[in-house]
Formats: sequence, structure tokens, C-alpha cells
Amino acid sequence: MKVNYLNIMMGLAVAAMSWSCSPDALQDLTPEDSQVFITNYEKNTNFGNYSTFSLADSVFVVQNDRSGVATTALDFRVLSRVAENMTKRGYARIDKTAKPDFGVNVLRISETQTGVVANYNPWNSYWGYGGGGFYYPPTYSYYQSTERYWYVEIIDLKNAGTSDKATVVWNAQIRGDGIFDENAVASVIDAVFTQSTYLKKN
Repeated sequence: MKVNYLNIMMGLAVAAMSWSCSPDALQDLTPEDSQVFITNYEKNTNFGNYSTFSLADSVFVVQNDRSGVATTALDFRVLSRVAENMTKRGYARIDKTAKPDFGVNVLRISETQTGVVANYNPWNSYWGYGGGGFYYPPTYSYYQSTERYWYVEIIDLKNAGTSDKATVVWNAQIRGDGIFDENAVASVIDAVFTQSTYLKKN
């Protein structure tokens, strides 16, 4: 599985340049500057040998250990843009019952992480030895962070055969600020397809 890190490196470069020019660089980033597009693909797959795809009519929502589906206006817009990009690349959309070559899924993922950090005092734990002294035990800080992002995957149904397992031959992650803004749907979805030039029918 190959990974396209071009946008990751560009994002880091932009962040580094911004850091040198501003005392609060991360705060100064625009939503577009913070966005990162990661694509992976199976290097042995010849995408030109596939002709059709099916796309779920809803977005899968994964939140830690819970999952479900969503059909908001935003979700429909994302699904429509994904389908449009696939069609532009020469693939015909058909119903899943018509044995498509590709299966395309869109997921909205929300990951919440909770942790604890020990804060040790900057001096020795014991002040004075032999004669007693004071002991400063560490204090603990708890934190919680949540990251939400889009995940798109293409599954090889053509070569799945009778097996219940099918290979994911392409996937993309869209991360950063503003990616759930309806006005940004076209640009963020187009971005992952634009950097996947190999993803097209012959």
C-alpha cells in the first residue's frame, strides 16, 4: 500500500514558515492551510481494468466504539461529489446488485482520546536528606481530545469471488479545520482525487 505524503510535507512546510513569522502560528493558519489529504493505494492494482462502481446511499458514522449511518444534507453532498469524481474518471455508477467492480464507502469518523499526564515538580522530590524535609508528590493532569475527519475507501469487488473478504485498493483521509463546512465539500473531495492520478479507467 503506497501513501501519498505530498500534502503532509507541504502542510508541515507551511506550518514551519508560519511559525517563523508569527508568535502564534497555529492560530494564524486558515482552515485551508490546516487541511491535510492522505491517500493510499494498492500498488499492484491496475485501476484501468475496472469499469463500474457502486456507492452507498448514506455515510457511515464511526464514533469510537459506536457506529451508524447518516443522511444529512452535508452527507448527501459529499456522496454526490465522490460519485461525480468517480464518473469523471471513466467509471460508471451502477446498483450494488448489478455486480459492480468497485464498492465505494464514505465514513465520517470521530475519535475521542482521554489520557493522563504526570506533572513532576521542577525540584528534587525530597528537600533535605537525613533530617526529614519535604516531599513533593507529582500531580496529574487529565486531557481529552477529539478529532473528526472524512474517510473514503474503494473496495475491489471484481476479484473478491465468493469470499466475504474484499481488498481495499484505495483510501483517503481528509483532516483539518473547515472540512465539515458544506461550502468546502467540493474542494476537499476533489483534492484527494486530484492527487490520485492513477485512479482512472483506461
